[in-house]
Amino acid sequence: MDDKGQIISSCDVDENLALQMWTKGTTPRLVILNKNQNKKKFTRLSWLEDQDRKLSIKGKQRGSIINYPLTDLLPYMQRVLSEYAVYTSFKTYLWQFTVTFERVLHAPAIVFDKKELALLPEEKRTRLWISDLTGEERGAGYFRPFFPLDENEKATLGECLPFAENRCNVDDLVKTGAIRKLNGANLTRWNRPLRVVAAAMLLGFSFCGEDGSEFTDSLWDAGNFEKPLSFKINDPRLRGLGRKFVGYLRHFAMLDDITVWASLESDKDLLDDDYTRRRRIDFPAGLLGPGESSVTFFEREDDGMMALACKPKMRSSRGSGSGLYYASPPQKSQEKQELVYIFPKTLYERAVSDDSCGGAADDYFTVGQIASAKMFEAWCGSLLPYIAYFTG
Repeated sequence: MDDKGQIISSCDVDENLALQMWTKGTTPRLVILNKNQNKKKFTRLSWLEDQDRKLSIKGKQRGSIINYPLTDLLPYMQRVLSEYAVYTSFKTYLWQFTVTFERVLHAPAIVFDKKELALLPEEKRTRLWISDLTGEERGAGYFRPFFPLDENEKATLGECLPFAENRCNVDDLVKTGAIRKLNGANLTRWNRPLRVVAAAMLLGFSFCGEDGSEFTDSLWDAGNFEKPLSFKINDPRLRGLGRKFVGYLRHFAMLDDITVWASLESDKDLLDDDYTRRRRIDFPAGLLGPGESSVTFFEREDDGMMALACKPKMRSSRGSGSGLYYASPPQKSQEKQELVYIFPKTLYERAVSDDSCGGAADDYFTVGQIASAKMFEAWCGSLLPYIAYFTG
C-alpha cells in the first residue's frame, strides 16, 4: 500500500517496532512496522479502540514473539498523530468538516401541525431544534431548543428565537447566533465533543463502536470537507452515531448521575439489592445491541432509585452478533451480556420529558437515548487520549 502513498510520520517504539501514519489523500492508515522482519501491516485507527488488545510481532530469534499492550503504545501514537497533523492539511480539513457537521447536528425539524408536535416521529425526536410553525401567522414561528438548557445557556441564548417568511432552516438558525452562543456558554457540552466526532470520523476511528469506514472513505474521496457529501444526522450511513450524539447532548447534565455496570444475572442482583421489578419492554435489533433485547424496569422505594436491566434475548459466543452495545468500559466476555443502568427515578422522569418536547412520552425512545448517551460518553473518553491534540 505504501507504494501508492506516503509515510507522513514515524516513531520508533524500540529496536523491534515502529508506528507510522500513511496517507494518499484518503483515509489515513496506521502502519505497524516490524523492524526485525521489515514487514508492514496497514490498519485503520479503529484498531486502537479495543484496549484489551495486544500487538504481537515476531522477534529476532526464531519462534520468538514480542507482545505490546495497546496502553503502552499510547505515547507513540500521540506523537505520530500530532506529526501527521503538522505535515499535512488535516487540521484545515478538520476545521472545515467540524463546521459542516455542526450544521448537520443543529439542522431543525420543521413542524407545521400541533398534532404532530404532540406525537413527534422518531426522525424528528432525534433533532436538537424544532422549527415551530404551528402558529396562526403563515410562515412565522420560532426555533425551539429540543434539549434542556442550563442557567448559563438560558441567559446567553435568551427567551425566544422568532423567524418569519419561512426562514426556518439551519442557515437561518445559524444567523441568529444561537449555535455560537451555546458554544461560548458551555464549551464542554457543545464544542469539544463535536471536534472529537469530526476528528474520529476523518481519522478512521469507529462511529461509536460501529464500522463507519465506508462513509469515511466517501468523505475523503469527495475531497471537499467544507461541502462534503450531503447527509443528515440520522443518515443510516452514520451507523447510529448521530442518534447517540443527540442523546449525549440532550441528556448531558444527568450523565454523571447514571451508573452503568455489567452483570451475569441482573434480575437476581437487583432483587438482592432490594429493588422491585415493575415491568418489561422488548427492543428490536440495532437499538441496544446487534440482536433483539429486553429491558426490565426496577425501582427501590426507600431511596427513590431506579434501574434498567438490559438483556440480549439470545446468549451466544463472542463475535456472533448478539450481546449488547456496552457503555464504559466495554465488556467483551460472553459471560457478561447484561447491563444495568442505575439512577434516581426523578432523573428518568426528566429524561422522558426532555425527549418528548411537551408531547407524548415514549419509553422506547428514552431508554434508547439514555443508553446511547452513555455509549457516546464512554466512546469519546476512550478516544480523547489519542486525539486530544485535535480537540483544543
